[in-house]
Amino acid sequence: MCATSADNLSKAAKEIDDELPDAKSRYWTCIVDIANLDSVRSWIEETVAKFGKLDGAANVAAVEQREIFPITDLDPEYFARLVNVNVVGTFHCLKEEMKAIKDGGSIVNVGSIASQYATYGTSAYVAAKHALIGLTKVAAFEGASRRVRVNALCPGCFNTPMMTQPFNSPNGQFHLNKDNIPCILNRELPETWEIAGSVAFLLGDEAAHVTKASWFVDGGWVEGNYSSG
Repeated sequence: MCATSADNLSKAAKEIDDELPDAKSRYWTCIVDIANLDSVRSWIEETVAKFGKLDGAANVAAVEQREIFPITDLDPEYFARLVNVNVVGTFHCLKEEMKAIKDGGSIVNVGSIASQYATYGTSAYVAAKHALIGLTKVAAFEGASRRVRVNALCPGCFNTPMMTQPFNSPNGQFHLNKDNIPCILNRELPETWEIAGSVAFLLGDEAAHVTKASWFVDGGWVEGNYSSG
């Protein structure tokens, strides 16, 4: 289990220890900067050294676009930073995971509804998440000869601090919540554990014949039927 934040790792580890006291020997934490290939390589090498093999991996790290501005007004450096983490960072992870993973393993890249859906002022995030689908498809082809499955999980809005923080736009700040997102049919923001369940499914043997897929967990968002009564 890795992240760029030691505080976030400590919090996640405590939650695991509190809920599953016997799990300590089955996980470890590591600070990783996925934008740095050497950092990713060390993480994968240490994982294999500790556990003997790599059965699967979930590439979850991402940076949300907080600046909602049209392409003409968006800072190119801001665009590049988002793409570097969300696309190049995932490429780094795939590069090292595909080398180390056992035959028959599974990799899940976490995309977004923005992997298929676009809206005004989100060019950096949409471009990055569309690119992630392309990476996923290519990796699935390249892993097929070793029965390595690669899929993309594409969640909609869900209840995390990243999602509930304010966004900046030319008209000032705004928030997303279950009441102002009409395209979520049941008007509920899922919790992180609900998204994690879908990741676990795609990693597991129950999804043995699922590969190169984009798996949407979005409350019906991308289907485009925004009337829930």
